[in-house]
Amino acid sequence: MEITSIYIVSQIITILYFAVLSLSYLLKDRNKILIANFVAHIGQTIAMAMLNGYTGAAMSIIMIFRDLTLIIQEAKKAKGKEINKKIDILILIITILLIVVLTIFTYNGPLSLLSVIATLVTTFALWQKDVKAYKLLGIVAGILWLAYNIFIFSIMGIILESILLVCSIIGYFKQH
Repeated sequence: MEITSIYIVSQIITILYFAVLSLSYLLKDRNKILIANFVAHIGQTIAMAMLNGYTGAAMSIIMIFRDLTLIIQEAKKAKGKEINKKIDILILIITILLIVVLTIFTYNGPLSLLSVIATLVTTFALWQKDVKAYKLLGIVAGILWLAYNIFIFSIMGIILESILLVCSIIGYFKQH
């Protein structure tokens, strides 16, 4: 790969979104976790689009949608409003359908499915509304992303995903 100014900017954005995502695994408050994820996934979308990583960028867009809907639900809950379970399930179904559709259009071999599976695992974890489940499944998602980065020989991805994986493991055991 040629090192261009676009590549360098994408790597800087990658460092920033990994820093925010790592922080999310150390937080205990669900709302703060969701906001950190939302911000990180905006950066992830931009960085992956700059590198023409279409499946990863598509999954990042889905994660932004997912994070935003969960932030809105948390705000409603904070105001004492009850969350409509039917709408909650509908949003989950729409999210999964979007994952399937965007995967079909961006599929780039079996390893591109690692980002899809990681997105599904994280989505499932967040919908459990349990911080412990989020952190445990974050470890699983981290392993999937790390495997993907090893296969594509992304040195920065390997380093940062390894740090994130360590943060998620520390965050999980710190919770107990």
